[in-house]
Amino acid sequence: MAVQLTQEELELTTNSILNPNFRFSPSEYRSNPSQSQSTPIEASHEYELNQSESLTVLYNLLYDDSSYLSKTDILSILNSLKNREDDLPFAITSLAESDLQGVKWPPGLKEKFYMDRSRVGNHNWFHNIPGSKGKATSDITIRSFKSNTDFFRFHKFFCKLKLHITHFQLRNLVCCGPNISNGIYYPLSYHHDHNLQTVQNTNIIGNHSSSNFDLNDDDYHTFFKINRLRPDNVPSATSDAMKLDCIIDSRDLLRNSNTRISTLTCTDNYLACGTFEGGYILSDVSQPDSSKLLGEFNVTQNSDGITNHMIINENNNELIVSSNDRTLRAIDLERNTTRNMVDLSFAINCASINTHNTNEVFITGDHLSSFIIDRRICRMNQQSSQEFKGHNDFGFSCDWSTKDQNYLITGNQDSCVRLWDRRKSDSSMYCWSGSLGSRAYSSGGPVRNCKFNYSGDYIAWAESLDHVGIVQLDDLLHAQDHIQSRIQSIDFIGKCTGLNFSPIENGNGEQLIVGVNDCPLGGILSYKLESREKSLDFDFSF
Repeated sequence: MAVQLTQEELELTTNSILNPNFRFSPSEYRSNPSQSQSTPIEASHEYELNQSESLTVLYNLLYDDSSYLSKTDILSILNSLKNREDDLPFAITSLAESDLQGVKWPPGLKEKFYMDRSRVGNHNWFHNIPGSKGKATSDITIRSFKSNTDFFRFHKFFCKLKLHITHFQLRNLVCCGPNISNGIYYPLSYHHDHNLQTVQNTNIIGNHSSSNFDLNDDDYHTFFKINRLRPDNVPSATSDAMKLDCIIDSRDLLRNSNTRISTLTCTDNYLACGTFEGGYILSDVSQPDSSKLLGEFNVTQNSDGITNHMIINENNNELIVSSNDRTLRAIDLERNTTRNMVDLSFAINCASINTHNTNEVFITGDHLSSFIIDRRICRMNQQSSQEFKGHNDFGFSCDWSTKDQNYLITGNQDSCVRLWDRRKSDSSMYCWSGSLGSRAYSSGGPVRNCKFNYSGDYIAWAESLDHVGIVQLDDLLHAQDHIQSRIQSIDFIGKCTGLNFSPIENGNGEQLIVGVNDCPLGGILSYKLESREKSLDFDFSF
């Protein structure tokens, strides 16, 4: 018989799981109890921004007659989350006793939770073009996989880092350079964060200590910090010790003290933070122990000029800025002045440079097609661009292979990933659902990130929620009668805030970094591709 929980009992259990600094207000989030989730709900970006927090989902399922979980199941899950919080390490390094986020799930309940997550999300994913997902489904060429494998092996989950997103479609908020030991960067933002209703304890702000904060300070919810996670090189530290420090505190800035961060990018020398006001904040991070703010810069006065995406091209000493005001700009990193700009007919959401010819840029945005353009032109036209047709909604992620300039990928709001050959841009080589390989394959969400790995041998993508998939490019390119459809599925709970690769072990291995936003299960995931030079393991008996 199902246990009937009162609202007070549930709130007590939920509150005990949360960081004691914050108060959770379920009444502000829950659906109307009389409205069954089994009926279609008008799509809203709120599901991808605020309403997909795991605790909120569990609370809403109490009033959902179509839920696979009983009230007893939900209470068991909440107890598991509470037990996780009681003895949570800074990083989870082993999957022997829990899942990758440190939760010991009661038998069978994780699968039911994913089923509910998929069912509710299926009615709530945001699409700019109505019916785009249904149209895209008919074009899928890879519908299943033959084996689930681990190209990249679980390394760590840094489970005490609190990551935030400020725009549900812009998910490049975790970054690292070619030398990952220099640090992993992410923003900690309190602006318009609906999960931070009341500050209960001002001794801890995010991951940093502070003693000069007033509970009545009206600016508390408007500042941000850019944090960096890196190995601790203090002689007394253990070999795997990590250090967390603050690179930028917006309260120290002149122009952007109350802004929001829309995107991040970095190299081993520079860190650039895009803003919602159409600018960027540039820092010199070439010396890990002494980063330096180089300035705050504005690129547009357009009220709709959000900085959607940025690329640092150190070979040409420039910053490529994709703006919501329909302009692609190349900024001189020394002078911070615009070298050239290309006007388009739509907002640009993501761009990637051809490393074999840096004048060519692959772009995707508020358009059904993606394009290769020459950034030396002033205005994009049919003669100066190459169009890639196939998607059915707006695009928010794309990448260009560094290994072979003929191959490109796009991730789209129509819930699909497409692999392209630039020599035949009228149709993609392959198309698959963003949820391919995941527990919720039947109803994938919008794809917000996609990338080739550093060597160009693998393709990774991230749905808006809960899933990252990886396939090997050779499995697709060298298929004979059928595709050798091996896939790695990384299933977690939370919104993906960033997807990055970095070479390790003298370039013979790679590290995959995934940002996860959720309350209370957020953090940074680290996976490793072992070095090709590593000796094989053998068992000997004497």
